[in-house]
Amino acid sequence: MIRSVIIATATTLAVTAAVAVVNGQTPQKTTNSAVYTAAQAARGDKTFSEKCSACHDPARFTGAAFFEAFDGKALKEVWDIASGTMPEDNPGSLKPQEYGDIIAYFLHLNAFPTGAAELPGDGGAMANIKVEQLKK
Repeated sequence: MIRSVIIATATTLAVTAAVAVVNGQTPQKTTNSAVYTAAQAARGDKTFSEKCSACHDPARFTGAAFFEAFDGKALKEVWDIASGTMPEDNPGSLKPQEYGDIIAYFLHLNAFPTGAAELPGDGGAMANIKVEQLKK
């Protein structure tokens, strides 16, 4: 009986996923879905310290300031600003993964959960992740 229920549930989930893909819709992750690793955030902290901290205080990317700008928006908006305009003296000069690591650092600063997979250094991947502040 339990095996039948498990098989039926798995089949239902597979069909639901197939329908979503067929309709051109994919499930959207949020920043609460553990979309980066602790090691990646540590690399981002180091890169931020080396390449960004001369002009920027990390507090600018945390708390109310961060959520006022990005809550409910795709993480790609953070990506577009970082990779398109920073560093100010040489925009876009970091490697894509360095921008991804810095954004992971911002997620860490805002106490989003870490996971097993790194946040890709790719704007397209970040378009599928919504910044979502946990409501207390």
